[in-house]
Formats: sequence, structure tokens, C-alpha cells
Amino acid sequence: MWKVVLAAAATAAAANLCDSCNGNGVCSTATRRCSCFAGYTGPRCEYVACPTGNAWWDFASAVDTAHAPATCSNMGLCSSTTGVCTCNAGFTGAACEFMACPACQSGHCISMRDAAAANDGINFFTSTSYSLWDADKIFGCQCSYGYTGYDCSQRTCPAGDDPLTTTGQSPEVQLLNCLCNGCTGYFALYYQGFLTANIAPSATVTQLADALLALTSIHGITVTFSSGTTVCSPTGTTASITFTKNGGSLPLIQIRSVLSGTNVITLGSKGEVGTYGGTSAAGTTEGLPCSGRGDCNPATGICTCVPGFSSSDGAGNAGKLGDCGFNTAVPSCPMVLGKICNNQGSCDATTQYRCACNPPYTGAYCTNLLCPTGAAWFDGASATNTAHAVAPCSNRGICNPSTGTCTCQAGFTGAACDLLACPGSPACSGQGSCKTMQQLAALSSSNGVLIGATYGTIPNYAPTWDYNKIQGCYCQKNFYMGPYVGAVNDFQAYDCSARSCAFGDDPYLSGTVDEQQQISCTADGDGPASSRIRRFGYSDFWWWRHDGLQCHWSCYNSSIYVCSRKFAAADRVRQRPDAVDGDTDDYCDRDNSGHKGEPRMLGSWRLRSDSRTLQLLRLLFELGWLWQRGHAR
Repeated sequence: MWKVVLAAAATAAAANLCDSCNGNGVCSTATRRCSCFAGYTGPRCEYVACPTGNAWWDFASAVDTAHAPATCSNMGLCSSTTGVCTCNAGFTGAACEFMACPACQSGHCISMRDAAAANDGINFFTSTSYSLWDADKIFGCQCSYGYTGYDCSQRTCPAGDDPLTTTGQSPEVQLLNCLCNGCTGYFALYYQGFLTANIAPSATVTQLADALLALTSIHGITVTFSSGTTVCSPTGTTASITFTKNGGSLPLIQIRSVLSGTNVITLGSKGEVGTYGGTSAAGTTEGLPCSGRGDCNPATGICTCVPGFSSSDGAGNAGKLGDCGFNTAVPSCPMVLGKICNNQGSCDATTQYRCACNPPYTGAYCTNLLCPTGAAWFDGASATNTAHAVAPCSNRGICNPSTGTCTCQAGFTGAACDLLACPGSPACSGQGSCKTMQQLAALSSSNGVLIGATYGTIPNYAPTWDYNKIQGCYCQKNFYMGPYVGAVNDFQAYDCSARSCAFGDDPYLSGTVDEQQQISCTADGDGPASSRIRRFGYSDFWWWRHDGLQCHWSCYNSSIYVCSRKFAAADRVRQRPDAVDGDTDDYCDRDNSGHKGEPRMLGSWRLRSDSRTLQLLRLLFELGWLWQRGHAR
């Protein structure tokens, strides 16, 4: 009767397995499988596939090899009815492939790739290339002049030269080389976020200087020509531009040219010799916030100068820059409540009168605290594929100098905002553990066997910069649902919020071979012995002593278990399945005297299988045993 019912059910299933594949695929009558069109999936092509992207986190497939393509980039849940990804907070894109940009309050959003090439002289100071896995995935803010912070919400304070350090210092000199023979049109110069008005090739020294001085980011310059009276000439002219009121080694002026005709226009700096005369020089003056003589308020961008210093003109004279670069009186060491440098540093009271603070203290009075640092989540590359330099709060948080603590952007955690928080609330939906990419690599497996992968073991290896920063969920395994429901039911999805379905062998496949494994066990005395298949282990094998003697399996022959020692050699071991928990207990029924006594437990084993057929057979076996037991009574 059982066979008839099962066969009928199997036949019905076979007839309806393909149907029309819902018009989203082609059915093979030989395999009874649907071959789905692109964008569809499922046994009957009834599901809409979600887009894929490089996984934000995953298990390394080999040494330092990760971020393989994954549905919703492993940072969102896929709706099989719509094919739409619902992304984790802080991620966006059709496949959740982008780390959402912070709300750039005074700037705009760009990718890591674009930041590498930006060289704006404000946020980024190199023009190079970046093409690693996160080049078009991680975004950040490019702040406008005068603003800073991961979200451009903070103000920069005026920077200037320390008025007490003048020996051996020289200003920055940059060169503009222009050869123009019968050319027309104009060019413009860009510096730190500002662009000059159009400059004609016939512009004079005064006109070129005026165009540059009109830029907010330039406080003072002088201009000279190597020859002639125009910035460009048929024989070539080199214009020397000296920065008289901008301290430090400065970013290079950039050219925006629309000149036509025969022309060559170039720039030179940092010691380069001019094409037609002159030599450039890197500035050796200081460009310190508040000139190193005050504390900066990042909320307002205003310097609070220590006594004896006030606002300058950028050249050591009184002025309106607000940079504390003007020495107004005989200086003294900064003091807080009568304590020099707040008792957290030292001061040279002979020439410099400036605090050298003990870490982690900082500031003009050593009253501020440095915030912890970490590899920046977003920055501009310093060389080809070299990025993520160390930054306060990992460039994903705001530093509070009063406490030395970071306030992290939502979705980031750690003292330095250096960790990507695990998805889910609670983390991993309470059904898994949060682990870094390096820790996940150690758990990477193939067919249930650990493959020995590693990730991030090479120090300072650019492609694995995220080894201890990006975190993912290691979901709980082997969630037991009962003997007849499904042997194991793992948690899954990027946040461990879903459960896996039962799986098994395709009944229409032929020519396959079942895996066979053999377990050999020898035990001395009482106690547990554990077994393990792949990564799943149990401790369900126990051995007992009775009256000082041990009852154990001695051999196995033709499905007959034989008891040894105290028990008669011909006595069989009876197996009693437990219909409640699926355990099967083994007993020796008789002792050597030949008298039937109380059954003595020999051992216990548990069969857990994902095969519905095995589960059904086990159920039938146990029902038959129960019937036999009742009939015997």
C-alpha cells in the first residue's frame, strides 16, 4: 500500500515538474528540468532573479581572494517575486553594490576611483589611478574650500606661518611656461577650489597677478616674467609666481586652457627649472592651523589665540586672516590654571614658547585629546592602487577633541569607526556571530570541509586592506527541527534572517554514486566519544560498565550484533528506535547464564539526514517496531 501511494505521488510530481516553465524558460523532457531565460530562476522559472555585485563580505575562496559576485552584493535581501534587492541601511544601488555617500553638507559625493584622479588641492593632492574591488563601490565627500570632515560638516581654521620660526624659511615659487605663436583664445588657472577669470595670452604681469589675487584661496603673490611683457609669446615666456602669504609646501596651480593655434603651456614646481628661465621652489614656511599659536574650533573655523598672538596678514604683520600669526607681545609658555602646558607637555621658554604635548594630548595648551585612528574608509590614493591611509576616526566619524572620542557615521563601529557594523538588529538577527573578513576566511569550506583559506595575512597588502574592517555574519548551523521535519535547518542570508530549505538528490539523475564513509571506534571504560562528519559533530556515542564488566560491540556480521564477555556469544543486540527524538538504543538481552534479564543499554546513535526518503523509511521502521512490540504483548 505504501509503495502504491508513493509511486503515484512520484508520477504526479514528474508530470508537473516542468509544465510550461511559466513562459520564462524551456523544459527538457529528458531531464524534466526547466532551462530558465536570463533573469529568471527556480525549478519552474517562477522566480525573478535579483542583480548581483561584488560581495561586500564573503568567505575567501583562496588565499587573499574574496569579494566574489553575489546576489544583492551580499548586503541585501532578494525578493524572488519582483527581483528587487532590499538593501541594508547605508547601502544603495540595484544590487546594493554602493556604500551610500554621507550627507555631504558642504561638498559633493565621488567614488574612490574619482578621488584618486581629483587632485583638487583641498582634499586630494595627487592625480593617480585606483582600480581595486572597491574603486566604484565606496563613496565619500569631496569638501569645498574651508570645510572638512567625512561629511564636510566641520570648518577648517586659517593656516599660517609661526611668527617665531623664521630662520632658513622661504616662500613657494611656481612657474607658468607659455609658448604661443599666432594663437588665440584664453586660459584660466585653478587653485584650491577656485578658478580665475579668463586670461588672454597677451596678459601683462599685473593682469596675471590680479587674476590670481582674486581667488579666495590665495592671500598674496608676486609675479615676474623671464622675458617680454606678455604671459605668452612666440619665443616663450616663463612667469614666476611667488606665494608671499600662503605658508607651507603648496599644491600646484592647475591650467584650464582653450588656446588655439600653435601653443605649449605648462607648469613647474618643487625645484623644476623653467622652460624659458627661472626656477621653482617648494615653500619651507609653515602652514599650521592657527599658525601653531592657537586652538581651532572645528564647529566655527575660528582660532582662539594664546596670549601674545593675534590675526595676521599671512606675512607676520597684523591682518585679518584670523590665523594667530602676528606676535603682539613678549611671548610666554601657555598655561592652564597656573599649569604650564596643562602639565601634559613641555615648553621651551627661551625661543619657541610653544607646548610639545605628551600623547594623546594636543593643542596649544595640551588640553585637547587626539582621537583614535584607523585605515580610512574613503580617501584619495597616494599612488596607483594605494589608498586607505590612516586617518582619525577612519574618516567615517567626527572627532571630539575634548574627550578624544569618535562619533561614528551610522553603520560603523569601533573606537576609531574602523569596523563596518554587522547587519541586522540585533547583529546577525541574533542567529549568528559577527566576524571580520579574516575570521570568515578561516571558516571558508568546500562541501563542508575547511579549505584553509586566509585573508589579510600579508602586511600592508593593498587588495586586502579590509581584512579586519569589513564584518559579516557567520550564521548558526545545524539547527535541529526534529526527526521528521528536516534534519538540519541552517540560518542564512546576509543578516541570518532566513532559513535554508531541505535539499537532496535529484530523483531523475542516473549514473550517480552514493558517498560511503566508514567509522571505526574502540573504547576503554565509560564515557563519551564524539563523531564528526565534515564540520558537524555529535557526542551521541556512550559506553557503560555493568557489574564491573563492559558491554560493547565486538563484531558485526550479517546484520547481527554480538555481545561479548559476560554476554552469550549468540545473543543479538536489539535496536530500539525512539519515536520521539530519533535516537536508536542498542541492548544486550541475555547474560552468560542463559537467563533472560533486564535489557542493558549498550550504546546510542542518531541518524540525521536531509533525505526525505531516509526519514520516511526511518518512520516506517519505527512504526513497524512499535507494532511488533505491541503485538508481542
